[in-house]
Amino acid sequence: MSEEAMPVPTVAEVVESWNVPAEAIVAARIRNNILVAIERGYDDPQLVADLAVGPLVMALGQLEVDLADARRRIAELERVVDAKS
Repeated sequence: MSEEAMPVPTVAEVVESWNVPAEAIVAARIRNNILVAIERGYDDPQLVADLAVGPLVMALGQLEVDLADARRRIAELERVVDAKS
């Protein structure tokens, strides 16, 4: 029995297969920007990884800042509610 070789997906096909929720605007923008770069010839897998890491680190940093701010605001609201009861 010979095993048929499965076709190797292109870099663009791999990126297109990333399941990004419609509501994830930043992630969708990163994915779309990577696809544009691939269309322009920057399709080396290592380069694609490099193109993804920078924006992902920036988005993660913003998420951390926003989460810390939300936690502070929730704590402030809880103090106000506790003071009123």
